[in-house]
Amino acid sequence: MVAVLAAFLVSACGEDSGKGSVNSESGNSSANSTSRKPWTEADLHRVALGKQEGFDWFGRVPMSAGPYESRAEPVECRAISLTLGQSSSSYAANARINRMFSRKGAGAGAVMTLASHKIGDAKRVVQEFSTAAEKCTAFKDGKRSFEDVDVQPDPGYGDESVSLRLVEVVSDSDGPPIRVPHAVVVVREGATVAMFHSSRRPNGSDDKNPAGIPDELVKAQVEKIRNFGAVK
Repeated sequence: MVAVLAAFLVSACGEDSGKGSVNSESGNSSANSTSRKPWTEADLHRVALGKQEGFDWFGRVPMSAGPYESRAEPVECRAISLTLGQSSSSYAANARINRMFSRKGAGAGAVMTLASHKIGDAKRVVQEFSTAAEKCTAFKDGKRSFEDVDVQPDPGYGDESVSLRLVEVVSDSDGPPIRVPHAVVVVREGATVAMFHSSRRPNGSDDKNPAGIPDELVKAQVEKIRNFGAVK
């Protein structure tokens, strides 16, 4: 059971399709301004929060810039399933990276993915996630089962943002199913999309608190993206 819970923050619900952008906007790519060149993977690593800003991170998983696919059912929930674990979307990116942030005290850790898109695709990523959050109530993705999908008040991050919580139901041979709360925040700042995912381990030190993404983490990351875009 411990191995299963430990895998929540590093597993991906989606798979790289190996194809080009899905429903991609034609025309020139853009970074955080339509007049600038697309951000590269090196740019994203420079803009990602780190120890110099006071945020400890302990690892990352190599990611493809291609679109990812989900087989979750029902289909209207697929945009949500792609944000869990190694967060991604069904749109190709110019570059995509992730970082796994450590917990602070009894607070939550988080997995963050940054993706540099065409501006049209960046907007579509957030719109599709928002639509899924409004329509989806429960879904299955392979052997994984999620329910109680609940849209949270707009946190007001960046140019647009969406926040939701949901619960994963994990079978346990030693007793009743284990309910694992998850939280997801998707933020667009210009043509950069930041996805944050966290889950709360049952019976942990914060067992009475819902899963959540540290507000200071999201705000600091959005500010760094905005400032980097202004000088690049």
